[in-house]
Amino acid sequence: MFMSKNPVRVLLTGGGSGGPTLPLLALAEEIIQQRKDSIFLFLGSKRGPERQMVEQEGIAFEYIPSGKLRRYLSWRNFVDPIFIIGGGIKGFIKLLSFRPHVIVSAGSFVSVPVAYMSWLLRIPHVILQMDVRPGLANRLMGPVSHALITYFEKTANHFPKILLKRNIGPVVRQEIIKANADRANERFGLDSEMPLILITGGGQGASGLNNAVMPLLKHWLINFQVVHLTGTEWGKNLEPEYSDFSHQHYHRLESVHQGMGDLLAKSEIVFTRAGMGIIGELAVLKKDSVLIPLPGTHQEENAMLLQQNKAAVFVSQEHLEAEGINWWKKFMQDRIPGEMGRRLHQMLPDGGTKDFAKLILEIAENSSKWN
Repeated sequence: MFMSKNPVRVLLTGGGSGGPTLPLLALAEEIIQQRKDSIFLFLGSKRGPERQMVEQEGIAFEYIPSGKLRRYLSWRNFVDPIFIIGGGIKGFIKLLSFRPHVIVSAGSFVSVPVAYMSWLLRIPHVILQMDVRPGLANRLMGPVSHALITYFEKTANHFPKILLKRNIGPVVRQEIIKANADRANERFGLDSEMPLILITGGGQGASGLNNAVMPLLKHWLINFQVVHLTGTEWGKNLEPEYSDFSHQHYHRLESVHQGMGDLLAKSEIVFTRAGMGIIGELAVLKKDSVLIPLPGTHQEENAMLLQQNKAAVFVSQEHLEAEGINWWKKFMQDRIPGEMGRRLHQMLPDGGTKDFAKLILEIAENSSKWN
């Protein structure tokens, strides 16, 4: 139990996309279950989608300036240090005013100046590192962080200076844990008897993934119904045969804010990028998945490791574009329905959200900075 009579205060940082945001919201949801009087503040980016996601959950949100350290030539490399310094100053002010017992980051450059300010103020900082290979932002925060949470044990080798390390299962929302396929049928107008293929490139969409799967729709719709989450930007310059494509069992949506867990529960096969946020949700629900990682990114290593363990299928965007129908025929010949989902669940077992929340409260209990 948290020993102070005052509420426990947790500061969350991250954003830029839903990937690092949803696990932090899941953590907050579980901490409230374990400690009702918890108070949260989320520091995110100015233009990312996280503000809407956070405020929908009733959590206070503040943006801070954020830059990006690019390892290639760009004029922005000369401007971004100003934003990084600004983020550090504003982060420092927010830490003094909010007085958190613990800070939790799940990646993105908006978190970096906050991590270093927390080190100056001796506030414990915790990194949630979901991907197999950590990004630059998390590596930069490693030397000043108190604890590391990973999904894969070998990931911890990238953070030799962090002494407190825990390997846990996926951190997911209650919406995922309590997902129900029947509710998806009603909410999205789906056929209760027909198997579903779900295509999702994340909250901002994935044009390359979308374009790669479009030629396969006519083959899928023979035996499946399809829900296609396209994102907000895709679809403006499609070929007429795709922009006008319609079918009674094809449901094209930009995004889903309510009922995503139910939609995943209904799905038999999920085509998605290979971020660990969505993969963690698929693991909890034991879903078969086809991973089409963003080319040239850490997502490829996530997909490769899961395929090596027969927990998912990894197909490159280029291969899917070139050999789509031939690839699909072989995939269906080789597939044992449900087998990949079961293996994924074995690799990433249940309980991660509760374990994470318990650890954060333990760290907060030992943090006497503001007591």
